[in-house]
Amino acid sequence: MTLIYIFITLVIDFIAVDLERFRKFNWFITLYESLNSNYGNNKYWDSGLGLIVLLAIPVAALSLFLFILSFLHIAIEIFFVISVLLYCMAPRKIFDQINDSIIAAGHEESDLVMETAHLIDREVSGASDNNDVVIMKSIFKETHTQILATVFWYLVLGITGVFLYRLVEKLHSELKDNSSEFSESVSILLNIFEWPSIRVFAIGLALAGNLVTAISALKKSQIFSLDANYSLLTTIGIAALQYSPDSDISNGEKSYWLNQFKFLITRTLIILLIFVAIMILSGVG
Repeated sequence: MTLIYIFITLVIDFIAVDLERFRKFNWFITLYESLNSNYGNNKYWDSGLGLIVLLAIPVAALSLFLFILSFLHIAIEIFFVISVLLYCMAPRKIFDQINDSIIAAGHEESDLVMETAHLIDREVSGASDNNDVVIMKSIFKETHTQILATVFWYLVLGITGVFLYRLVEKLHSELKDNSSEFSESVSILLNIFEWPSIRVFAIGLALAGNLVTAISALKKSQIFSLDANYSLLTTIGIAALQYSPDSDISNGEKSYWLNQFKFLITRTLIILLIFVAIMILSGVG
């Protein structure tokens, strides 16, 4: 059933008109702010213990709800599980972002920067990166967050694992500019969550792209470092793409590399989904 749930989620997300408006985690940020305003001066709150307490509230509520649903008709439980997956996983958003960047690539440079600003994540971009590379690195990260990591933790820990990962990721996005022991604990936990799934994604990119250049890039990367997760992913991703903007292969087509990037992401997702299907059908998952 796991594979069927994933497939149904993917289909619904792609055919639905707009699900992004329902994917709001404001309630969780509000919960954090409420607890932080009451216990912010408590030394136990501003630590990993405070993070555990914060995460335990929604996770316990979800677990209790799943327990109650287990006594009801299975169709209700299936509906709820797929709803949570849709809440946490947004594959269509990724391809919309890629398509937006491809369309923008054909515009003037001044318009290009403005039209792609919403796609860019400065956390993973380098000072020397051109606009294409910045966009690709940002979408590599978003693809991992919205698809790969959610599927990975669903396979490992079930629907609770998906939900927990997304809570930690959203909390990190909210607190990444804060300097406190609490925010540091969030960053560490997120790095731990993302360590295995990022490496699975990197392997998929290498298999879907140029394996030789990807392995060469891998040898120069910090493979086991928790702090170098996205550096590893983007390095291998760009290498697998064999990105070379100065080559004549694009024939002057401004969106050539972004189109190739889209094909790479698509091939990677297909390869990894096939691998997951084989694992599940063979009884490994």
